[in-house]
Amino acid sequence: MQAIRIAFRRTRACRRLFSIQSATSSSDEPTVVHKMMPSENFMKKFIKRPSHRDRLASLISEVDMFMDIFGKDSLPDFDDSTWTTFFGTWSVEERCNFLDYLRRSRTSASPSSTPEREKASNFLNKQKEERGEMVYAPDFVSLLELRGQDFRRTIDRMYGSRLLAMKRNDESLPKLVVDCRFLAEYSVVIQSSFARQIQTLHDNNWTSRLPFDITLANFRPDSRLAEIVKRHWFFHYGPPSAKAEFSPHIFAPSLTTKSIADACSVDPAEIMYISWRAKQFLPEVPPSNVRAVVLCASNDYQPWSSSVSAAQKDNITAYRIPLERYVRFERMTKVLSLSSSSSVLRSYFRGDDLGPAIRKAFVNPKREKSEIFGRNDRELFERFKAVVQEAIAKAEAEALPLSFKKKSADLPKMKKPKVHRYSREERRKMREGEAV
Repeated sequence: MQAIRIAFRRTRACRRLFSIQSATSSSDEPTVVHKMMPSENFMKKFIKRPSHRDRLASLISEVDMFMDIFGKDSLPDFDDSTWTTFFGTWSVEERCNFLDYLRRSRTSASPSSTPEREKASNFLNKQKEERGEMVYAPDFVSLLELRGQDFRRTIDRMYGSRLLAMKRNDESLPKLVVDCRFLAEYSVVIQSSFARQIQTLHDNNWTSRLPFDITLANFRPDSRLAEIVKRHWFFHYGPPSAKAEFSPHIFAPSLTTKSIADACSVDPAEIMYISWRAKQFLPEVPPSNVRAVVLCASNDYQPWSSSVSAAQKDNITAYRIPLERYVRFERMTKVLSLSSSSSVLRSYFRGDDLGPAIRKAFVNPKREKSEIFGRNDRELFERFKAVVQEAIAKAEAEALPLSFKKKSADLPKMKKPKVHRYSREERRKMREGEAV
């Protein structure tokens, strides 16, 4: 606890480096910042040296200033898992982007789940009931009420029975493989984004009438990625409310370090690799020999993370979903999320028309950050990032050891090269003339 108090005092001192008007009152500041402080277990595990304490104070200052600019409710409460990721991120720009990612994730969450909205809804429903109206809602009138773990167990049974029925009738879809070979190389923000996409992929597949058998191949996480997936992959680690008694579903997506072909136990000729940069479109009719289809957890913008190159390395043919045939792209991105791609592939292997499935995937397309959030938010974020970088650079300059400063001050000055007015031959002749 003493280390936390020291870090908190240093946080207040570091705030003066930012020189930005606080958006919260001084009475609210200790309460807001204290909610974001790490636990004693985190302090014992990671804060073991004075340099660690200084780094923690700097990081808390960044979080505090972010909430000053964007509001005290702009960030979710930091648990130890979030702190582990944030504390292990050394790049200043990457930390700023991670905070902005947490803010955008919190902003884009459904507002209907807030306690205030639920209280207002319950109040209106009670008024309707008092007037003698029929209210169809939880805790009022419902033919079937399944919530929490009861709902999860029911859907688990339906999901498992559907997969078994499809296998029994030889109607199974090809195995869906998510190639995670590039995931460990990305920044924290992109890793978190793909971790959320994979969880959404499972959620939509979990409730589908025609579920895929999903495998995550080439998954080799480092310590940072491992913390991120623990926060997002409820299908493997369980929700926060039931982690103690959670056991993964027998047909939940499996994680493996094996290659794509080894994870599927099929020949590369029986696999389709889906990439939006592939040159050839999907065949009109699904090939009868296809037993696995691959989606890549990559944004595919850099050569080192090219899904086409990954397919070529594994001797797998890459195909492209024919989005341009059904959607007119103007300001929309051509990159589908993993969940949307799986929905299109489900319709493709089922023999349905791809048009409705593709258009449905673009009904509410995920806009770029510049389109989702206004110019004011972007300017605020760039301002925050510039101030953080300037403050850290100033703090690092002031923290240089005194011995280093003395050495640099005591360095001998370079002497100017001596330039003779006369050449060597002229000086020799002058000396000979004086001797005569």
